[in-house]
Amino acid sequence: MLETVPLVPLRVFVAVGRQGNFTRAAQSLGITQSAVSRHIATLEKVSKQALFIRRGPYIELTAAGLQLYDTVKDAMATLEMAIQQIAHQPDQHGRLRVRTSMPSFSMTVMVPMLGQFTAQHAMQIDLITNLSPPRPNEEFDVLISRDLNLPDSESWELTREELVCVAAPALIQQHSGQTWEHWPMVTARSRPDILGVWALDQGIEPSRLLMSATYDHLFFAIAGAIAGSGFLVVPRLLVMDHLRDGVLREVGPGQVATGATYMAYVNAQSPQQRDARQFCRWLKSSLRQRLAP
Repeated sequence: MLETVPLVPLRVFVAVGRQGNFTRAAQSLGITQSAVSRHIATLEKVSKQALFIRRGPYIELTAAGLQLYDTVKDAMATLEMAIQQIAHQPDQHGRLRVRTSMPSFSMTVMVPMLGQFTAQHAMQIDLITNLSPPRPNEEFDVLISRDLNLPDSESWELTREELVCVAAPALIQQHSGQTWEHWPMVTARSRPDILGVWALDQGIEPSRLLMSATYDHLFFAIAGAIAGSGFLVVPRLLVMDHLRDGVLREVGPGQVATGATYMAYVNAQSPQQRDARQFCRWLKSSLRQRLAP
């Protein structure tokens, strides 16, 4: 019959293996050196193998000890980390889980704004990006989306989507006087619709556009536009700071409405309804201020 492997002696064994010394292992664990020795003796009795060779104040792992150490050290570290995370897990009060289906919106708009909300309201935000519709009983407090919705829930209209064509000032200067057929365009696979919407509004056949580069997400395409890779059609909301700073400039006749609306929903199952409403009101007000001329 196999003996049960004791967990505490295993933890002490890993500490000794890490420290290379019984005294330092005892100090790291907050126990006495004699207790370390007893735990190692227990483990050696269970394994029926010598695990260390003692050379005065120094020790070396035996072949069996090295095999055991290599096997259990990572598992023990993972276990200790999990216990610490549980022990120090913060109270969910004072934290909101905000779910969004828009990675580019999260990266370019929300993340830079969240520090301001935390400073004003002493509340942390856990931002979750998920493109799928919310599942029943899924745990989150607020949904922010352009294409998803939460039926029978409180909602806030944050802003209507308007497209602009932007480019780096140097690229605009370089193509000054040329017609749109000669503009190198960049686009994003995450929003393949917006270039066609903009082109058709301008009376341009989309197939005649000169494509320069394609990126996975709009935040990559924005970085490419800033670097001068091409002209980019993008929701104005995502580039408003860059337009204000002058690293990008608008070109073309003006803004094009897509008919899409950015919405915030309070999950009816959230235990933090009041805080969720406060966040939605703050987000709507902050976006209105940022979009103001």
